[in-house]
Amino acid sequence: METAEFKNYKFICYTDAGCELMKRTVAALCENEDVNENVIVSKVNDLKDWTASNFQKGNTLVFIGAMGIAVRAIAPFVKDKTTDPAVIVIDEKGHYVIPVLSGHIGGGVEYSKRLAEIVSGEAVITTATDVEGLFAVDVFTKDHDMVISDMKKAKEFSAGLLRNKTATYYVDEYFEEYLKLATIPAELRKVHCIGDNPDMIITPAKTTGKILQLIPKCLVVGMGCKKGTDADKLCEFCKEYLEEAGFDIRSVKAVTSIDIKEKELGLIELSKRLNAEFVTFSAEKLMEQEGDFSSSDFVKNITGADNICERSVMAYGSEKLLIKKRSQDGMTLAVGIKRYV
Repeated sequence: METAEFKNYKFICYTDAGCELMKRTVAALCENEDVNENVIVSKVNDLKDWTASNFQKGNTLVFIGAMGIAVRAIAPFVKDKTTDPAVIVIDEKGHYVIPVLSGHIGGGVEYSKRLAEIVSGEAVITTATDVEGLFAVDVFTKDHDMVISDMKKAKEFSAGLLRNKTATYYVDEYFEEYLKLATIPAELRKVHCIGDNPDMIITPAKTTGKILQLIPKCLVVGMGCKKGTDADKLCEFCKEYLEEAGFDIRSVKAVTSIDIKEKELGLIELSKRLNAEFVTFSAEKLMEQEGDFSSSDFVKNITGADNICERSVMAYGSEKLLIKKRSQDGMTLAVGIKRYV
């Protein structure tokens, strides 16, 4: 067996013909993206170890050869469609490119079509919404940086759409101006009131959970804290004020702070738990922000900025503050909303 890679694509093949196809494919990927690299092919002796390592890292696995080998290789590691990586199989002649796993959320369908063009083959797509040419909720959320509230409800929504060829949705009017939604397909009909019982709702606000919700990751949480503050404490503090304001905690896109906190383990862990990026700014950048912020001479003497939580939210590019500064046990928090661009 031999392997090659390009960015997050990890290829493996079992025959000489498959190896030739693999080398041509990786070379074409490099050429298409203007990457000047030689195709490095290496040997691998243990398929299980190779699969386990790349699967757990979230790489896109491309098996060139028999489908059965790929299925048996990945079977022990398949867990959840929201976290499993894309797995693709290409026959050694390049006739067919088949997304086997994570076709939508993991990008398997998209990647298969791209690879099919490169090998001059045919992408064999079997997902029902793709076959019927209908709206795919998991693709939509992936493209728009959203979270699906409940995968079971998502499946029920897709089943209803396939059955009825139409569905309704509602966008929270308070947040709609901040959400840049691509053209919604004709099979989805927008309603203007939650009372119209839509099949799907789009909002970062906390809901009853009875309707499928797409949660835009559009909130920015600015935080300051004492050195060494525990992640659990920070998480509870954050959760408390988000829930009090009526926000779904899954809507957090970023946690922000001042650069002297860039290695603060509690804040780093908090951002990981929220599946959000952690971004810090210099005191100078924070003080450049314009707005009506609370001010502390004590904080300014220590950090160089009179306010960390509110100013860092705005430094990230938020449109406005939704929650002004809150303080508790040496922690501060503010929340803003960032417009989709």
